Amino acid sequence: MPLLTGGIDNKQVKLLATRFNVTCVVVFGDSSVDPGNNNYIATSMKGNFLPYGKDFFRGRPTGRFSNGRLATDFIAEALGYTKAIRPFLHKRLRPVDILHGVSFASAASGYDELTANLSNVLPLSKQLEYFREYKMRLRRLVGAGKAENIIKNSVAVLSMGTNDFLENYYLEPIRPKQYTLEQYQNYLASCMSDHVKTMHGLGVTRLVVVGVPALGCMPLVKTLMNQKTCVEKYNNFSSSFNSKLQLKLDVARKTLGMKIGYVDAYGIFRDAVNNPKKYGLIETSKGCCGTGTVEYGDTCKGMSTCADASKYVFWDAVHPTERMYEIIAGQAIDSLRKQLMA
Repeated sequence: MPLLTGGIDNKQVKLLATRFNVTCVVVFGDSSVDPGNNNYIATSMKGNFLPYGKDFFRGRPTGRFSNGRLATDFIAEALGYTKAIRPFLHKRLRPVDILHGVSFASAASGYDELTANLSNVLPLSKQLEYFREYKMRLRRLVGAGKAENIIKNSVAVLSMGTNDFLENYYLEPIRPKQYTLEQYQNYLASCMSDHVKTMHGLGVTRLVVVGVPALGCMPLVKTLMNQKTCVEKYNNFSSSFNSKLQLKLDVARKTLGMKIGYVDAYGIFRDAVNNPKKYGLIETSKGCCGTGTVEYGDTCKGMSTCADASKYVFWDAVHPTERMYEIIAGQAIDSLRKQLMA
């Protein structure tokens, strides 16, 4: 399904959506899938200013922490719904958005409730509360029976975990005093598992979970660790954490009977960094915004950018480019197809 270059065969995906009656996409997570919910809450973690969004439609910033669209936007487009998923907190949410899906994600959030609280953003528990509200609005729109059916045939996407390490465990003293790194990974995996059970209880039957990327390859991490190449210590714990997530997802598949796809974001980033030509990429070591080594969020504001972000893995020192998100979307759709076909 995903083309060799990391593209998406939209025609094939639409056939898949029709065959399995995929009705809408609902999204939970952090900045990797937040299309702008943080614009509507009192937090400093926002991306609603240039140069964020410079390659988005009409070159406008929306709150997405990238130069353009996110993986979930590409997934929704491939399924035939919309070219850009709206944030649930958008002040002018349309009936078509309610019908075909929205994002509840909040930049800087994590599996650990503390991670979201540190930045005053929406924890996953609050995102699920908004999902309950969304279901009520859907019921008012189409009636209870049809609403349940739409949720049952929807695809939920869950993408987070990075901030639990970078904004919490490695930055704040609270969790390291309570847990070793290994114990903290187990704690996060259990949190994820509990939230998946909650989703299932709310009617979700199809889920795609995105693993954490190769954190050691992020330009910011390399700068802080004073290394030119990927920091293997960080990559190793990213990889071990993903293994724990996958074990929990195996249990959820068996005990809850859910169709759960897994996206190996770690493998995708490693491959893009090691074999950029395969994806039409050139620059793998630094971001496109400012120096590309430290800037993200507020420090990226008003900065000059590289000439062609589509040749870069990273947009800022932390977040991927639209091109990388397109590649991730291709993998997500492939993983969903395998689960639906299974």
